[in-house]
Amino acid sequence: MSSLKYQTTGLVRGRVLDHPKGLTAKLALDEQTKADAFSIRHASYLSGGYIDPMPGGQFSDTDDLLPNSRSVVIYKHGRPAASVRLCTLVNDPALSGWGDIPARRIFPEEVMALADGVRTGRPAKLTEINRLVRHPDYANDFMLVFVLYRFVSFLVIEEGADMMLNCVRRNHTTFYKRMHFEYVAGPRRYAGVKFETNLMFCPNARYDRLMSDIPFVATDASTKQAYGSLLEGEVVKVFAD
Repeated sequence: MSSLKYQTTGLVRGRVLDHPKGLTAKLALDEQTKADAFSIRHASYLSGGYIDPMPGGQFSDTDDLLPNSRSVVIYKHGRPAASVRLCTLVNDPALSGWGDIPARRIFPEEVMALADGVRTGRPAKLTEINRLVRHPDYANDFMLVFVLYRFVSFLVIEEGADMMLNCVRRNHTTFYKRMHFEYVAGPRRYAGVKFETNLMFCPNARYDRLMSDIPFVATDASTKQAYGSLLEGEVVKVFAD
């Protein structure tokens, strides 16, 4: 059993958790926060043997330059500790820069079949969760994973995504099933790293169940209001004092 599955099993199904202290978050809109995100990625994947060392100790790719990409950095007592990136595909050829995400390049037929299956009267929005990493210094801080998903849920709902996608390492598949993700295809090699992943998805009809089963990642109305300034590039507290 992977460390992620073992350490987080008890957090599913509504268990009440104490809120960690000293956590803040920032959207990577400025160069320093972007550098923090890329440095965490590099350190995390390098420590696992999933990439070779890169110049400057930073790991980024062309998706970071696109308008449909947003990264969040979590700081613990001021130190960059964890990060996650969201890439949103909008199934509208007229919208420049929103038609490609890593999962579409790896699972092209499967991703477009999911997009074509959305029936909302508007172009489908599929948000892929990727580059979810912790700095090696916080490799055993499993709570950071749930803090990252707290911001994933906030941003996915704010985006109005019809579903979440994730290319999941095989040893994490069971954990994502507990989060109401469903297997689609795989394994296939993921972009830029030395591991294979399964494509999984969670439609928006399951969002409420996810929030109910794992309240730690849910954001109520007051929290959403507090996180509003995140979208403007400001630092926000993960939890109110």
